Amino acid sequence: MPLQPSEDAPGGGSPNEELISQARMALAQPGANELTIITSLRAQGHGVDALRLALEQVELRDRAALAWKNSGRPRQNWFFTRDGLEAASHPLVAAFHAQIISHSGTNGVIDLTAGLGSDSAAFIDAGLNTTAVERDPNTAALFAHNVPGANVLMCDGTLLDLTQWDPDQTAIFIDPARRGSSRSLDGARALPERDPERWSPPVSFVKEVAKSFRVFMKAAPAFTPPDGWAQYVVSLDANVVEMFATNAVTGTYAVMINSEREESSMITRTTEPATHPHVEIRAEGFLYELDPAITRAGLAQQVAGELGLTPVGEKNMWLFGAAAVFPHARAYLINDVFPVNEIKSRVKHLPGIALKTKDGRRDQKDLRKACGKPDHNEWAVVVLGRGATEQAVLVQRER
Repeated sequence: MPLQPSEDAPGGGSPNEELISQARMALAQPGANELTIITSLRAQGHGVDALRLALEQVELRDRAALAWKNSGRPRQNWFFTRDGLEAASHPLVAAFHAQIISHSGTNGVIDLTAGLGSDSAAFIDAGLNTTAVERDPNTAALFAHNVPGANVLMCDGTLLDLTQWDPDQTAIFIDPARRGSSRSLDGARALPERDPERWSPPVSFVKEVAKSFRVFMKAAPAFTPPDGWAQYVVSLDANVVEMFATNAVTGTYAVMINSEREESSMITRTTEPATHPHVEIRAEGFLYELDPAITRAGLAQQVAGELGLTPVGEKNMWLFGAAAVFPHARAYLINDVFPVNEIKSRVKHLPGIALKTKDGRRDQKDLRKACGKPDHNEWAVVVLGRGATEQAVLVQRER
């Protein structure tokens, strides 16, 4: 159920923080469920819709707290919607957006797709003169609560007259909605739309704005930016979360953000990607599993050269060689190398193994059945390549 402006709901005459607090305390009671809570609190004069919205806010705030951890602390009293929380930038990713925009030489930014305000809040924190644009009135009301004092325009960003802003002083930030009208099989969420022309706004609109302004676009990880645009492949805790593209600069970058340490680092492409010959891995040395931002940005060969290691496999996800120190790769000590069909006999002495098959073409379910071992955190079998070049490597994770 979407949040509706009313006296008992966010965006109405008074925020319902007290009702949310009551709902949270009620949920903490043994045996509590939605029906008993609604029945109990209705006796205090609250409407059913307002109570359901309060319960939903408790759930969504808990979900945001889990996803955003300590970095979400300043936003712990925000109001959310399900779709809005799913689309919102992680606070550390939003801070990265703000940093890149600030370094472009602008002192202002128009957030054409403001949503619940995650990116706009980061822009304001970075000292950027921020104008937020949101076309949905309910979402705009939530934005006003989440980012108090911000300049909010309630309109369709694609219809905004941008000629009133100076392109030399103002950048444009766009985070197109990338969910289609179809839903997942359980109906819980919209499926991603892979055609950029069907995003909202479409990529053609983004390119048109880029003729006059510096544009910064948050896009799906697989998105290919227009020629001449910089691309930042961003990972959060070793999971690729987005492609951040801009016409303000050029180049290719891998950005690794660690939420536990609340820090980020960036690798810049200085050499062009190159192919590498097939390498037979020996049962000695180490395999290094690169942060996926590095491989997605095509920087594995460059990193390998700097570390004195060799890319192995088909997708350059792994490096092979002697001991090396590199914070953006997980190290595994090689224990054995063997044909995949020998997996059962090669791992029979182990309590369990993880299966890492993203570089090869092996089905994990079939391989799990073949090895007869449960999952494990310390030991793993890495499948590299396919066909004549396929290798299975038994490794032990370095502590």
